[in-house]
Amino acid sequence: MFLKVGELINSTRKRIRSAIAERDEDCIRDLARRQRDAGADVIDLNAGESRERELEDLLWLIAVVEDDLGPDIRLGIDTSDPAVMARAIKACSAVPLMNSISNEPAKLPLIKIAGQCGCDVIGLAMGSEGMPRTADDRVREASALLSKCAAAGIGNDKLYVDLICMSAATSPEQGRALLDATRRVRSELSVKPLVAVSNVSFGLPNRRLLNRTFLAMLIEAGLAGAILDPTAPEIMDTICAARALLGADAYCMDYIRHHRAQTKP
Repeated sequence: MFLKVGELINSTRKRIRSAIAERDEDCIRDLARRQRDAGADVIDLNAGESRERELEDLLWLIAVVEDDLGPDIRLGIDTSDPAVMARAIKACSAVPLMNSISNEPAKLPLIKIAGQCGCDVIGLAMGSEGMPRTADDRVREASALLSKCAAAGIGNDKLYVDLICMSAATSPEQGRALLDATRRVRSELSVKPLVAVSNVSFGLPNRRLLNRTFLAMLIEAGLAGAILDPTAPEIMDTICAARALLGADAYCMDYIRHHRAQTKP
């Protein structure tokens, strides 16, 4: 299975920030429904732009999305505040995905919470030295994160390591570094690599072309999941096509089902 995390309900986006502040349920319901219907496995929720109201806003988002999509919808809880994370997890009807822990000292309480709640976790390959620049940096941070998670009782089967995708416009070497790190994390550490793929195109024209091209390259390298916009049809087409061509989709059945769903009259 390739994990598809819908990224659209994020308070860093101006429209979502306004919808949260104005308690615009219709906007949030529409985005959640469209992502679910497009094939997202997880609906990520981020309300961190207003630190003073983060918990209140996040609990409101959880209630609105669950009310619309039902209590079994799998949510992603995206916060760096341990107290907010703990409260939000308890508010979810189904076990959510935690997004995100890291090797940063301030994130250690989040790792403890992850070990206690049994959630699947997205962990950033990043520590006190900041953003990784090379494949070696990413593999080293991923290895350190695995050790911390193991000590907290979090197995590799519960962990997706976000290898941190950067814009090709400002860091042209990052594409190759990320591809190399993806292969190595899979082969050397036996853990599931994941990226927020749309970051690669930031600041460039025709972003969707870059996003889907890089996504196909990453899937070939062993990518196990992505944080993305599932409502972009070409993104979901690319995932299905790449997995079918690589033999990850038995007898191309997912690809066939996806094609039939797209071509229904």
